[in-house]
Amino acid sequence: MKILFMAQCYAPEDVSGAVMVTDLATDLAKRGHRVTVVTGAPSYPLGRVFKGYRNRLYNVETLDGVRVIRTWSYISPSKKNWSRLLHYGTYSATALYGGLFASRPDVIVSYSPPLPLGLSAFLLSRIFHAPWLLQLEDLYPDAAIAAGVMTNKKVINFFLGLEKFFYRNAQRISVISKNFQQALVVKGIPDSKIEIIPVWADPDEVRPMQKQNAFRREHGLDDKFVVMYAGNIGLTSCLEDVVHAAEILQGQINIQFVIVGEGVKKKLLEAEVQAKQLKNILFLPFQPREFFPEMLAAADLGLVTLNAGAVQSSMPSKIFNVMASARPILAITPPGSEIMQIIEEAGCGWNVPPASPEKLAEAIVQLIGRESAVIQMGQNGRACLEKKYSRNHCVDAYEMMLTAIYDLTKLKTIHDREKL
Repeated sequence: MKILFMAQCYAPEDVSGAVMVTDLATDLAKRGHRVTVVTGAPSYPLGRVFKGYRNRLYNVETLDGVRVIRTWSYISPSKKNWSRLLHYGTYSATALYGGLFASRPDVIVSYSPPLPLGLSAFLLSRIFHAPWLLQLEDLYPDAAIAAGVMTNKKVINFFLGLEKFFYRNAQRISVISKNFQQALVVKGIPDSKIEIIPVWADPDEVRPMQKQNAFRREHGLDDKFVVMYAGNIGLTSCLEDVVHAAEILQGQINIQFVIVGEGVKKKLLEAEVQAKQLKNILFLPFQPREFFPEMLAAADLGLVTLNAGAVQSSMPSKIFNVMASARPILAITPPGSEIMQIIEEAGCGWNVPPASPEKLAEAIVQLIGRESAVIQMGQNGRACLEKKYSRNHCVDAYEMMLTAIYDLTKLKTIHDREKL
């Protein structure tokens, strides 16, 4: 089967959600499928093109058996909304000609965000007469509205109309959570058109390791109870609660918060920590992929956060990497959220509501004295990850879905020819 992926980010060394599409494309190529990816020059999260790449109009390379077509897009380190929108828009447009240079696919898969990429995918599906699968990593424009990024009513209505058009014309829609599925059903999308395949982690890559390791030594974390957040520091992360909890706990010198990542709110949080003169929060940039398992292993608790406004339109993938590392999860999410449901089902952590830094601080203090429970929760998470959210399990499900779409299209084509 010839599969054309369209995704904004694709690079083996990328630290963003591009890891998912890279894993998927690579694994499908290893299983004998002919896979092409249309993407841009890798630049996330700093807005600078990675060393060894150039932001060219058109470039082709082969990575682990996957043909990668890179097209030009506007790239800037600016965190302003207009800069990000220009980046999304230019890639979404140039992906069209990138897809035209690919050989005719059997199935087209486009990722959202960015939402406008669906327009190029729709046009290519019509040009090639190939079925189109829309993969939703976040619900847009819902997520942008919830984060306060999108406020203009005319702009909101335009993107809501675009969203509705894409949902109607995609042959299949793949979502990463039950909340996403429910949201689409409310929007009038037939349940039969929606497939749930969760985000995954690779238990062979992210695995249980010794807590006392080189990462701890390098950053002065020996003999500390480490509470770690690793991921995008975005508008929905509600990390203000973590800063306030750190302020409450600053007298407990054995507790250390570590925030690893980049994002639009990082500078604001750093400024707040500096103003409060908090010594118990350490900010670090995204770490190279090869150090990722050791970094997660250095934590006593893994933080997963999502504010109330985004709970229906976003699903942080970091939860699965924490589970893979056999570390327990302390989640800051609204009661009844899907994150909370996963944690309770797996028995792998605890939950506190957003805007409750006192409860967060209290939970951390209580967990310090429950070492056996903390260890057991980490083991529970690892066992659940291996059973339901492993890379191999989810790629199997994805391959079955793509095969079913392809087979159904072939049958329809044969039926249409017989009618003639």
